[in-house]
Amino acid sequence: MARMGTTTVRPSGLPERVRALDVSIGERARAGQLLKTSIYEFRYLSAQADQDAVALLMAARERLTWQDGDLFAPMDQNLPEGDLFLRIRQLFPKQAMTPMHLLALIGANGIGRLGYRLPDAPAPALPPPIGKASLLKTRFSPAVFDELVAAYLSTGAGIAGIQPKIMVPERATVPIPSLIVKAGSAAYPGLTAIEFLCLCAARRAGLEVPGFDLSDDGQMLVLDRFDLVTQADGRLERLGFEDIAALAGLRVRDVLADRKYQGSYERVAELLRLLQVPSVNLQRFFRQVAFSVMVRNGDAHLKNFGVLYRNASDVWLAPMFDVVTTAIYTYSRYPGGPELEDRTLALKLFAGRRATRAYPLREELLDFGRRICGVGQPARELDILAQAMQETLQEARSDERIPAPLLTRMRSAWNEGLALAH
Repeated sequence: MARMGTTTVRPSGLPERVRALDVSIGERARAGQLLKTSIYEFRYLSAQADQDAVALLMAARERLTWQDGDLFAPMDQNLPEGDLFLRIRQLFPKQAMTPMHLLALIGANGIGRLGYRLPDAPAPALPPPIGKASLLKTRFSPAVFDELVAAYLSTGAGIAGIQPKIMVPERATVPIPSLIVKAGSAAYPGLTAIEFLCLCAARRAGLEVPGFDLSDDGQMLVLDRFDLVTQADGRLERLGFEDIAALAGLRVRDVLADRKYQGSYERVAELLRLLQVPSVNLQRFFRQVAFSVMVRNGDAHLKNFGVLYRNASDVWLAPMFDVVTTAIYTYSRYPGGPELEDRTLALKLFAGRRATRAYPLREELLDFGRRICGVGQPARELDILAQAMQETLQEARSDERIPAPLLTRMRSAWNEGLALAH
């Protein structure tokens, strides 16, 4: 991969069947074992009840052995899908690719603190790092992104989502990939620039978001992983992460993908309460939902919200991520069907049979903030979001990476949401 100064590191061969995987939890190697027979079974390898949990709702103090007919949802959440899964299939065209095989490929590189390794397998070779500055100066083309994926697929499989993306290591001293690179897509032109503007507005409004930047040509978005924390002594801490779908026990890949669009933001708030997160997290959740509504993000589904944690008593809402203005795109319900605009939310705002996915009116959104999330002054929050959106649009006018026609469409979509603040 001469243009980026990297070398290709391909995944090693996988056995035809994978029946067992050693599971690490944070810095603790081989904390448990995942077995696949007619069912899935996870076993803690230590009887210490206070050890780190493999998942928030699978604590060792409750039981040391867990069983399920399907892969446990907190493990299933990071299995690659979309573009990345297709690339893996191309790499292993004649081999069955079960969830156990995919976990073996993910290794220790998935979002969160879990790692997987074939029993007695040697540590994988570390690919060379590539700096963020180099990535941002790289001129995008499908061929260049293909080279990037080929170079880092062996360490970048632990990330879900349909959009073309890959994880890459930034520093040789950090043994896991710390950057997420998202690429442009012919199906959704300008998607990386749109997400960049959404994240700019969110950050300006005071919402917590991962570190991010847009490449010089506007075609690649580079993000810092939000589940990695560098301590004062330089030590890297891996936080636990579970998305809302996993916390609800849902597997949402492949033919079950529509499950992530089932439910309501009210039920998500209830789940956060059950986890006993500090009340400020519900206020933050309102801001995330309100922002998605105002920027016309119709893809804020169950996998695009989640929690970070160190243990069951130290849980908090994850930063906002995967936020885009979907309203500027059209879609078809079936091949050859009419082009339709995305005019609905991913989830219902409120629970109940009469609730709808229609974008809420101002009073409905304020009611959600006050009654469901306990926000004292939700109208003020909407004003803050609106001001940040307007300032972001104004600043983007002088950003050469943002095409003028795209910005015009963004402004039109955002104007509908801005009206909620008046």
